[in-house]
Amino acid sequence: MHPFIHIYIILLCIISSFFNSQATDTKPTQGSLVLGLSHVRSLYAPSMTLLNSTSYDFLDIIEPVTAYTDGYLLSLNLGTPPQVFQVYLDTGSDLTWVPCGASSYQCMECGNEHHGSSKPPPTPTFLPSQSSSNTMDLCGSRFCVDVHSSDNRFDPCAAAGCAIPAFTSGLCPRPCPPFSYTYGGGALVLGSLARDSVTLHGSAHGIDPPSPVEFPGFGFGCVGSSVREPIGIAGFGKGTLSLPSQLGFLGKGFSHCFLGFRFARNPNVTSPLVMGDLALPSSSATDAGGFLFTPMLKSVTYPNFYYIGLEGVSLGADGATMVVVAPPSLSGVDSHGDGGVLVDTGTTYTQLPDPFYAAVLAAVASAAPYERSRDMEARTGFGLCFRVPCARAPCAAEDDALPQIGLHLAGGGGGRLALPKMSSYYPVTAVRDDAVVKCLLFQRMDVGSGPGAVLGSFQMQNVEVVYDLVAGRVGFRPRDCALRA
Repeated sequence: MHPFIHIYIILLCIISSFFNSQATDTKPTQGSLVLGLSHVRSLYAPSMTLLNSTSYDFLDIIEPVTAYTDGYLLSLNLGTPPQVFQVYLDTGSDLTWVPCGASSYQCMECGNEHHGSSKPPPTPTFLPSQSSSNTMDLCGSRFCVDVHSSDNRFDPCAAAGCAIPAFTSGLCPRPCPPFSYTYGGGALVLGSLARDSVTLHGSAHGIDPPSPVEFPGFGFGCVGSSVREPIGIAGFGKGTLSLPSQLGFLGKGFSHCFLGFRFARNPNVTSPLVMGDLALPSSSATDAGGFLFTPMLKSVTYPNFYYIGLEGVSLGADGATMVVVAPPSLSGVDSHGDGGVLVDTGTTYTQLPDPFYAAVLAAVASAAPYERSRDMEARTGFGLCFRVPCARAPCAAEDDALPQIGLHLAGGGGGRLALPKMSSYYPVTAVRDDAVVKCLLFQRMDVGSGPGAVLGSFQMQNVEVVYDLVAGRVGFRPRDCALRA
C-alpha cells in the first residue's frame, strides 16, 4: 500500500451494525468466487502433525506466494477449524485483515460493480462464530492502542465506554472500538479487532519438511466494509500489528522471490516467502550469496516501514555509468522523516518524483530505437510506450532492444541492481501488424511528507529480496523465481 497510513477512531454507533453481524453469523455461502479463491487448496492433511509451541527460536516459516494481476497473494489459515483466505502481502502497512462477518462484505470502488440485474458473487468472509478459538480484542490491548494510533493509551477504552477506574486499572472488559484504517490513494477499511489462531508452515532450522504450526492469539482486523480493497492484506511492516512482528520474526528477517507476472492467476505455480534464519545469507559480507545489499534507512515519522537510498539510474546491459542522478532526497531520510525510497510490495509500480521521473523517461526514450505509441500512453496513463517488432507472441524481453534499467543503490559500494527487462516493460497489446506495444511501468509520484519514491512489486518480480533485520539492510538478487517454485 501507499505508505501514508492514518488511523481514526470511529464512533461505535457508526458501524455498530458490524458488531451485530458478528453475533449472528450463519454458515458460509457456498460457491463463492472472488479473486480466484475457489482455487485455494487447504494446506492441511490428516497425516500432518500440528505443532503447538510457545518458543519459535528454532523455527523458520516457509509459505507459498502466488502472483495476482496487481500484487502477490499469501494464504492465511485463521481459526479453529481453519478458514482459508488469500490476502495481499504488503510490506507497506502493518495491519493484517480479512473480510469478516455474516453480512455480505461490502467493497466500494473495487472494480466489480455490476450494472443491471446481475450481481457479483459474495466475497467469502471469516465467520468468528465458526471458530472455537476466536475472541474479540479488548480496548486496553496494545493492538487496540496501535490500530487507533492513540497518543493516550486510555483513549480506546474511553471510546468503548469504560469508567475511569476500570481503564486506568487495566481491568476494562469492553471490546476494542471499531476502527478505520486508511491507505494511500483513498483506500479504506472499517472493522474491529479480533484474536484467533493463525496456522503457517514451519520447519525446524530449515531442515525438516514444513509442517503446520499454530500461533494462538494472533491479532487481526475483522473487516466488514472497505473502499478499493477487495480482499484482505497481510501487513509485513515493523509495527506491533504486523504478521512477522506478532510471530516474533522481526528479530531475524524474511525474504520473498516474486514470480513473473506471466504466472498471474495461476495457483499451481508458487514461490516461497521465508521468515527466520533461513531467509538470511550465512555471510555478513556485502555481496553475501550474490546479493546486493543496501542499508535499511530509518524514518522518525514512519518507523514501521522499509526504506533504502537511491543514487541514480543507468541504462544498458553493462550500466556502469549513471545516466540520471537521483536528487539527494532519495539517497537518505532527513530529520523530519522525509525522503528515501520505500520498499512496498503493496504498491504495484515503482513511483518516482519529478523532475527525476521525467529525466528517466527522457533517457529511456532516447536509448530505445522504437517508435513511440502516444495513443497507448494516453490510454494507459504510462509515460512511455513503444511499438516493438514482434512476429508472434510471446514477444520475449531478451529479443527486443529496449534498454535494461539499473538502480544504483546508496551505501552499496556503487552497486547496481539490474532489473530484469520484463520487470520494467510490459506488453499491453496483442501482436498486431508484426508489432506489440510495450510500456515502461514506472509512474510519477506526487511528493509531500514521507518517502520520496516507492519501489513497487512489479519491479521486484524475478528479484529475490531479503529484509535482514539483524544487520539492518535490504538485499537484492535477480533470479528466475519460478526456479524456486
